[in-house]
Amino acid sequence: MLRQQRDIAGPAAKPRDPQWENVRYIAATTVLVGHAITPLRDQFPFMHWLYNASWQLGVPAFALISGRFSSALPLTGRAAGRLVTGIALPYVAVSLVTSIQLWAIDREWHFSLVEPAATLWFLLSLIFWKMALPYVVTLRWPLAISVLLALTVGFAEDIGYPFSASQTITFFPFFYLGHLLREREGFASAVAAVPRWAAALVTAALAGGAWLLNDRLSPEWLAMKRPYSAEDFAFARGVPIRAAILLWGVIAVLALVRLVPRRHVPLMTSLGTAGMYIYILHPLVLTHFHNIDFFARIDTDAEALAVLAVAVASTVVLGSRPVQALTRPLVQPRGRWLLRPPERLPDAADGRGGTPPPPRSPAASPAAPQGADPASRSG
Repeated sequence: MLRQQRDIAGPAAKPRDPQWENVRYIAATTVLVGHAITPLRDQFPFMHWLYNASWQLGVPAFALISGRFSSALPLTGRAAGRLVTGIALPYVAVSLVTSIQLWAIDREWHFSLVEPAATLWFLLSLIFWKMALPYVVTLRWPLAISVLLALTVGFAEDIGYPFSASQTITFFPFFYLGHLLREREGFASAVAAVPRWAAALVTAALAGGAWLLNDRLSPEWLAMKRPYSAEDFAFARGVPIRAAILLWGVIAVLALVRLVPRRHVPLMTSLGTAGMYIYILHPLVLTHFHNIDFFARIDTDAEALAVLAVAVASTVVLGSRPVQALTRPLVQPRGRWLLRPPERLPDAADGRGGTPPPPRSPAASPAAPQGADPASRSG
């Protein structure tokens, strides 16, 4: 009876890899800190540097993690269902809550699924990435083509924030790179073979470079969501800058993967499992502080550092079990009511579930040509 119950429930979930949970926590913390110090960048040079020096550990790292755990198999009924309930439904739910929050502040309704609010663009891009991956892997040079598209999309002035189109294209190389870590053992082994001291040296060098370029590096360039014309870039300047940003991000994220401990780290690993909660919920909190003009009152270095410390500490609250239990219907809603029963999904046919088609009698079946491969005939 117990075995039958396990069969009905499906295969047991694989144990989570602590290394990737640690990376996820750092990515979520970086995104939260980056948004918390954004209002302070122009006033405090070290906040401007911190944002520039850490951006690649945020969204690029999240994209890499998502690619690492994404399959390139065609989206069957079950996989498509998980895409709907695991990403699309939270996107709609959090968009609605965000709109209600903004309405409570200024009494204007801003609900839109076309132009994602705050960090929700990543969820929308993630849907497109997962849908595109089975087709992208059929290309001869998928990584090179994805980088080329990320560079050339800057010339298209009509591709921007709606549907998260620009960022979907520009950050896809990070997503695909994560998929390569999953599928190419040689690539994953090469990253793992890099000495930790070398990864630390690269990270320090990139942080130092960000300090040297602090006055000339605009955080808007790092978002890669606006066309080159919006940044007054000519061809000779826009493409090299974006190419350097992409290369910078790739090197930094791979160095992060090498530096992060592979073992379970108290607090960090457990909070990493709640990385999406931290990512999705923190804009709702920051919106409240913007509404009361909290950041406008910060005028000393000590106060700015206090904001930074509170931002890091808030990850513990947002990733805590009570907050997860309270917000699970929003971040991880149960969407089974939205889907057809598993036995009626398209990939449940042909012996993989559901009711198989009635067998054809031998007399009604055409004879296969002599020497033909029976497996080549699909029923």
